[in-house]
Amino acid sequence: MLEALGVDGISERVYRALLAHPGSSISALATAAGVSPARVRASLDRLQSARLVQRLPDGSAEFTVTPPDVAITALVNERQHTLDNARLAIPPLLMEYRAASARADPSALIEVQSGPTIAAERFRELQATATQELLGFDRMTAHEESGKPEVEAEAPMLERGVRCRAIYETAALTSPSRLPYIRQLVSLGEQAKVTDTLPFKMIIADRKVAMLPLVADGPRTDSLLIVYPSTLLDGLIDLFETYWHRGAPIRALLAQASPVEGLSQEELEVLELLHTGLKDEAIARQLGVSIRTARRRVTSLLNALGVGTRFQAGAEATRRGLI
Repeated sequence: MLEALGVDGISERVYRALLAHPGSSISALATAAGVSPARVRASLDRLQSARLVQRLPDGSAEFTVTPPDVAITALVNERQHTLDNARLAIPPLLMEYRAASARADPSALIEVQSGPTIAAERFRELQATATQELLGFDRMTAHEESGKPEVEAEAPMLERGVRCRAIYETAALTSPSRLPYIRQLVSLGEQAKVTDTLPFKMIIADRKVAMLPLVADGPRTDSLLIVYPSTLLDGLIDLFETYWHRGAPIRALLAQASPVEGLSQEELEVLELLHTGLKDEAIARQLGVSIRTARRRVTSLLNALGVGTRFQAGAEATRRGLI
């Protein structure tokens, strides 16, 4: 069990024997562990170096076990630190590998992969390996999921400091089952914008690799185009930045616990939906009300902002710093 922490099998047996019989002599530990006294001494030296055991303070040759929760946790943290440092070597080594591959075979800069689960697998892989930034086009498809898998995959990235920027199609916000997850990601730190349409789905990890469907529309969603450092990848990054500049920001207005600038929580929600470009029918679906009720709430918002049109509402909300 402790081999993953650098403790060999015999040393672990000695450790467990001392754990069960504190203060035991060398000969007693040898009997309990089923090894020779010489092996016990060698194992105790290794265990002491790992700070799993320590000599008794009275100067005797006997040992006692360091509390396992303290000692093993320390070893785990040290090993994790070592692994984290080793992981930092991956990006530069990968860059060298890709550069060498490109010189030998330019076709290595573009890769096509197919399979029924390849999209989900590579999506998780790119999210797991991103260390600095993840860029994404979120274009609606016919079989779009609720968004829960995206939250589960992206939340750990945001926690470890990866900057995530996503651009959503307006259509993505019309699904009542999807918008709550988008709001959750924004509240966790995702920078999100919305635009009317996107050319295709895409993610770019650390500006070093991009993934997009081989066919933007159609029944086949199991073939991917993987693009590595090249002028094509540079173009995809520029395309993202162009759409980012055009998009309207999505902010977690509903995360605020109290009314702001004289607006109720209900009016803030309507403002958020209007700001993302949704029509009355889509707003009604999001709110779970009739179109007539949705329009009445829009009118209430306009009155609260002291304006007469939806365009003026957007301008006034921007002036107040609400969007």
